[in-house]
Amino acid sequence: MISFFFMILSLVLPGCQSGYEEKKPTSLPIDYFVPLSPQVEMNVGDLFEEYYYIPLETREESLLDGIESIRNIAIHKGEIYVAVNSQIIVWDNQGRYKRSLSKRGQGADEYQSLGDFQIWPDGGITLVSGEELITYSSSFNLVHRQRFAGFGYIETFSALDDSLVIVKKMPAVQGMTRYSVVNRFSGDIISEYDTIKKVNKYISAFANSFQHFDGHIISHGYQGNEILECMRDSSRVRYRLNIDNRVPPPGFWAQDGKSYTDILLEESLKGYIGHIPDYIESPERILFSFKGKKEELEGIGLIDKKDGRGRVLGNILFDDDFRWLPKQFFTLDDGWCVMLIDPYEILKKETFAQRFPGLDEESNPVLFLGKLR
Repeated sequence: MISFFFMILSLVLPGCQSGYEEKKPTSLPIDYFVPLSPQVEMNVGDLFEEYYYIPLETREESLLDGIESIRNIAIHKGEIYVAVNSQIIVWDNQGRYKRSLSKRGQGADEYQSLGDFQIWPDGGITLVSGEELITYSSSFNLVHRQRFAGFGYIETFSALDDSLVIVKKMPAVQGMTRYSVVNRFSGDIISEYDTIKKVNKYISAFANSFQHFDGHIISHGYQGNEILECMRDSSRVRYRLNIDNRVPPPGFWAQDGKSYTDILLEESLKGYIGHIPDYIESPERILFSFKGKKEELEGIGLIDKKDGRGRVLGNILFDDDFRWLPKQFFTLDDGWCVMLIDPYEILKKETFAQRFPGLDEESNPVLFLGKLR
């Protein structure tokens, strides 16, 4: 099912799950094995039960400067929000530029840095800036800012209700906790868990996010092959993803007697695959990216939950025989994800490119929005 213009976004993709009902964790962690070969090609309609293409309007104030600079993407009431560098750019559901939140600075209503962000039911935005959660109204006026002293760098967060959020912190200090449930207005800490016993020798500050699926809050990321379920007072392993028996041994990232560069070199020489940057789950499947230190050790994996079969995708066959595989994707809730297709790739296939009049190599990416089968 394809369309350039649609209103279903406002119905199925809220930016924040206010009033979220937590479910009990699944019984036991499941181990999945994914061989690196053979790689398979999948038809886009076999991979996604719904999907849409949205060419993002290119203007001076809405130019995306490289996919690698994007922190996160959210969709709320038919609007597309992209955090890139120091601003959040908003398009409508036809890809037309609407407005930007750009307040980087030292002022009372400004943020020093821009990390992850969330959209609330009323259209307000809360964003991460170091140890702070800063909330703006839908018209981008400052509503509240709350600093959490001692948290260090906040990687990502997700709503539990209108005021409580779960926060994931960069594990830079021994004895600190990775997860905290906090009140974003009062600053009260409701619970903390997953204490860091040994600090990793190097820290990966890559784009990160939670997702909500089937009543669970799911966490994943760099320096770990485990997918966690996070609750208000604890976490547990949901899945372990074993990519071709190349999982780093326990404690690898915090080895005594080895420096940052020693561990990086060992990761490369031994061909470990220890990062799951992107992850999305549906009732039947898991789609994820994996990353090692060499190009041949990174890609997109797919798991069928019913039979436990794991595969690596060599390509996705889109409409009009356009073949392309993303290096990353962005997680939304309830099985939805976003991919950004470079115009350079689209223009290689003339028939597919005709879907996007006016597209050239200097244009913004085309947004692909899909719901995993």
